[in-house]
Amino acid sequence: MRKLLSVIILIATLYTTASFEEPTLPAFTAPINLSNNTGDSIMPQMLVVGNDIYAVWSDTISGKSDIFFAKSANSGATFETQVNLATAKTGESGYAALAESENNIYVVWQSFVSNSSAIYLAKSSDGGSSFDTPVTISDTSVDAAFPQIATSGKHVYVVWLEKSATDATNLGFAKSDDYGSTFGKPVGITHHSGNSGIPKIASEGNNVYLMWEDNSRGDYEVFLEKSNDYGSTLGKPVNVSDNAGNSGTPQIQVSNNDVYAVWMDNSQDNYEIFFAKSVDGGTTFSKPVNISNNHEDSGYPQFTVSGDNIYVAWTTSITKDNYDVLYAKSNNAGLTFSRPIDISNDNGASGWPQIAVDGHVYISWVDNTPRAFDIFIAKTAEGDSSFEPPVNISNTKEESYFNKMDVTDNTIYMVWQEANQGKHDIVFSKSTTFVPEFGSMVPIILVLSII
Repeated sequence: MRKLLSVIILIATLYTTASFEEPTLPAFTAPINLSNNTGDSIMPQMLVVGNDIYAVWSDTISGKSDIFFAKSANSGATFETQVNLATAKTGESGYAALAESENNIYVVWQSFVSNSSAIYLAKSSDGGSSFDTPVTISDTSVDAAFPQIATSGKHVYVVWLEKSATDATNLGFAKSDDYGSTFGKPVGITHHSGNSGIPKIASEGNNVYLMWEDNSRGDYEVFLEKSNDYGSTLGKPVNVSDNAGNSGTPQIQVSNNDVYAVWMDNSQDNYEIFFAKSVDGGTTFSKPVNISNNHEDSGYPQFTVSGDNIYVAWTTSITKDNYDVLYAKSNNAGLTFSRPIDISNDNGASGWPQIAVDGHVYISWVDNTPRAFDIFIAKTAEGDSSFEPPVNISNTKEESYFNKMDVTDNTIYMVWQEANQGKHDIVFSKSTTFVPEFGSMVPIILVLSII
């Protein structure tokens, strides 16, 4: 898996400028440069709610890394003035995540202040038009990082990693029961000398689900912990992977009290993609199913659920220099999976898949065939097994990566970071036809306001 990780890192560090012209695609919107400044803008996240689109990213335009927010109220036709959510009191900031509930927008991130890293949250009560002053929600006596957020009505939940006095990495958790106006005292989820990592969070009704990787019992395993009272109390951790190998990079989906999980696992020597399901709200899980089932390393899965259909995408090492994006599906709620299909199927390095379903299944990824890394997307009907030819949606001479995707009403929304003369910009684009077709990048200047 070391080779696979090296290529993923390479995706984020190369700056090739080779020229390669491709045919112009009709019927598209011109992608918008959301950051469009002299700073380095990286690691975007996006949320689509009806006609509203919210994006956040890290940006150095103010002289330090801050968290910036931009909103569109017309399905991405235009974006309002970008806003700096950080303040003079916050230091270097990054790893932002966002969520929405009942027109309230929540943005969380980590910020280095007074020689310590803490988790901050900024709230908007008017759909992102304005934000309250950020508040600290983690325990400031320990370093905290990598926050994740989920909402359910007036309840807001945040999980993160924090470092103990013995340098162990544990999970921290905090919740709000009043739309984020106040937060309770942070709670330590794990308390051991091992390391916890890659926290994920999901919520449904009064249930909150936390998932993470953990080596407190020797090898790394994937654990789940659940609350059925809006996060007031948490049950005992359940070992989801439970095998002799190392399991990690988990992803979680929840639907109608069923809990689904995928992760990467080397219990069979090479890394494979595994799936497990709970039909009792996370109390017990089925025996893990090997989805990838090949002789090469597979990792970094993403998946989505639609009824009894489960769709999974991941990266597999084909050769030393060739990595492809593979896909498998289940139409019986995860009892069995189809044979994997190679979606990218080229000679370059393909990775970072994102997957969404909305009548069709859409997969996006980064790919350096035949030149610098670009953002590609392919689709198939939910009942089909074959994908249409991939479309290059970034199509520039610079490197494009860190793609994020959302699909609503057959419209595909994409945001990614684009290398630009030694720095990066945050770029947004959306499809305007049923087939994903995108245009050349056209910068749109936005006025910068700092709060």
